[in-house]
Amino acid sequence: MQHSSFTDQMQKAGDLSAGNSTHDSVSEATEQTNIHVFNLDHVDSVSKSDGSSNEVKQPVFLDEITSADENAGEEGLLDNCGILPGNCLPCLASTVPPVEKRRSLSSSPPSARKKGALKLPFKWKEGNSSNTLFSSKMILHRPIAGSQVPFCPMEKKMLDCWSHIEPCSFKVRGQSYFRDKKKEFAPNCSAYYPFGVDVFLSPRKVDHIARFVDLPIINSAGNFPSILVVNVQVPLYPAAIFQSESDGEGTNFVLYFKLSDSYLKELPTHFQESIRRLIDDEVEKVKGFPVDTIASFRERLKILGRVVNVEDLHLSAAERKLMQAYNEKPVLSRPQHEFYLGDNYFEIDIDMHRFSYISRKGFQAFLDRLKICVLDIGLTIQGNKVEELPEQILCCIRLNGIDYMKYHQLGLNQEPFESLSG
Repeated sequence: MQHSSFTDQMQKAGDLSAGNSTHDSVSEATEQTNIHVFNLDHVDSVSKSDGSSNEVKQPVFLDEITSADENAGEEGLLDNCGILPGNCLPCLASTVPPVEKRRSLSSSPPSARKKGALKLPFKWKEGNSSNTLFSSKMILHRPIAGSQVPFCPMEKKMLDCWSHIEPCSFKVRGQSYFRDKKKEFAPNCSAYYPFGVDVFLSPRKVDHIARFVDLPIINSAGNFPSILVVNVQVPLYPAAIFQSESDGEGTNFVLYFKLSDSYLKELPTHFQESIRRLIDDEVEKVKGFPVDTIASFRERLKILGRVVNVEDLHLSAAERKLMQAYNEKPVLSRPQHEFYLGDNYFEIDIDMHRFSYISRKGFQAFLDRLKICVLDIGLTIQGNKVEELPEQILCCIRLNGIDYMKYHQLGLNQEPFESLSG
């Protein structure tokens, strides 16, 4: 794999910013034009660049798009079934047996008619919505990793940026968890620390996104990849109960982390071993009834998420009850995850397109609130044995009110970098 030097990447940032400004002056209203440069050697001392524009363009509201999609999809479904909405003829008695009437509606087998009806909503969505949602969005070709969303210190409390978050703010399984089932605050160290965030829109979900961005070269003497990429794939189309496919227009929240220089000293041996087993895709025996099974060690990857500013979201009574039940509740990422190993990076894709219908519907209700939502995200590896406790933080970051409709598409027609495994 070939990468430009980190110094060259910083020089490219100005060119990328200029390109964004030129496009926005033609296709959209004003938007943020400065790219905020980050320092990988001192990630904790990064500060937001001066001179950035505070003006933003008017966003496209998702509820307007969703309502239009749903109405058009329903109309298409009715037309396909041969139902005429304006047909007001009276019902007449018929001497034809009911079975014969059902057979006469279509000459195709019942199974073929059923499959066609189930796939219809997805076919409509695939052909139309991407043109309206992304037609005015610039396509970025191999942008510098972490150049899209600016950094801002947490104490400034600004929106549409990212911040560092202390690992000890998350609760994990403590040393005595198997005796008392109590969670404790995690040790205040993590294996990887953030250095950048990107948001990309796409008519289809983008897997292994590290191939299409310009990652920096970070020298590391450790045994692990120097960069961790977390690609959260968020669908922007309505969830459907009978939708057989799980792809369509969406956005990618791409989080970049750098291996801690002191991980060998700070992290316990058992957690370093867990990271190695996760990267190497080892398997383990899992006790079960009636027989034990063999499972991938990667199935232990666990997502830690919490909404910090619940009071600012103006939730209904039902939404508030849902938030109280699930906020800060950890969840295993299996089976909606994929992993990719490159020359100097390890990528984790979390595919929300494949989440259950109930989960999709719950998240869909909060999509239009993401731009005012302060969200803390962390990853850990679940400890299933006493010797694997307490759990440790793999990586963590805070996202401050990310307005995903302000960002651009990622160009996928360039030659991607090849990875070692996928």
